[in-house]
Amino acid sequence: MSAGGTLPARPSTDATAIGYGQREIQNGLIVTAAALSFGAAGLSGAALVDGDVARWLLASAGGLCALCGLFALIGTAAASNERFVFDATGWWWFGPFGDTLLTWDSLAGVCIYSTGDSAVDHGTATLELFPGGDFDRDHPVLWRHVRDADPPADGLPRLRYRIELSNIVNVTTDVEQACSRWVPPDLWHGNKWQPNGYKGRADRTGHRRRLRERARITAPQADSTTPLPPHDAVPPGDPQNEAPSGSPG
Repeated sequence: MSAGGTLPARPSTDATAIGYGQREIQNGLIVTAAALSFGAAGLSGAALVDGDVARWLLASAGGLCALCGLFALIGTAAASNERFVFDATGWWWFGPFGDTLLTWDSLAGVCIYSTGDSAVDHGTATLELFPGGDFDRDHPVLWRHVRDADPPADGLPRLRYRIELSNIVNVTTDVEQACSRWVPPDLWHGNKWQPNGYKGRADRTGHRRRLRERARITAPQADSTTPLPPHDAVPPGDPQNEAPSGSPG
């Protein structure tokens, strides 16, 4: 999402980069080592025990653990370059589903939601990015993070992108410091306390339906003049059914 014009191809040299993927490597390697160790133990045990059933059970368990360890290693390597980057242009995300940029002039507000009760204990935390103007709820990278909830201040929309900050490693403090430095003061709303369970879920059903509708409308038709729906079009009905609330109610 951007306000148009020429955008830089990469963050500035003085940008603040938060490489959370690098911090997750240690946890990923621990999981990998544990799974491979259990796998090796199971396969070794299968070679030593008597009885076809016991041998089959140990071999199956060992093979499954080894396979899990391999997947964990691949996932850890793939995630090592994931990071948030903040600079004068906006917020960059080099993430698991692709790279994206939200410019500051495309946003109406930015804040952090946290369940922690102090500056030290943040508990669950998310970065809340509120659009200013058009909102693509089916953004190819960010659609999984669209949430509908009461805004933290007047003038902000209900729909926003909600980015997890404390899933495996907690980067809340680093993100808050980066926001304080780079987010324009008129957009930054600080850290807001939220009750447990506020995060909500992605509207996967609505996302798939909207993509099918767009594909049907954009299919070649010789006599069709039907205009394409805007990216921010919201089908009629209860908006709660379109983007599940991020608040427990």
